[in-house]
Amino acid sequence: MGELLSRMKHKHGRIIDGRRHFWDVEKLWELSKNLPVLKIKIDSIKELDQDCWFADSGSRPIPTIRNVAFHCQRIINANMEYPILLCSDGQLIDGGHRIAKALINEKSEIAAVYITLPAPDVIQ
Repeated sequence: MGELLSRMKHKHGRIIDGRRHFWDVEKLWELSKNLPVLKIKIDSIKELDQDCWFADSGSRPIPTIRNVAFHCQRIINANMEYPILLCSDGQLIDGGHRIAKALINEKSEIAAVYITLPAPDVIQ
């Protein structure tokens, strides 16, 4: 299981019933490629004011200057041609750096695709 998780270039994880579930985001993008792209209000994104990058889960980094700079670089490099990916319930799967870039650029909307999550790739 750990090997599969380490091979995922981009992953989405969430706690369900006390266990962490992970999805390979590249697989989710493939599943969503023919779904409609919608414009949504950035302020409607639940995670906008949540700690998505530095929450204490035992394996995530604390917000040191280096770790914040790493995220800043990812924000600067974020490709705004790609929509963010949300679950059908509106929870963010992929696109936090694009959301941050849109906020920096004073945008009020962002392109988004909604997907129903399949079974997770890994459960720990």
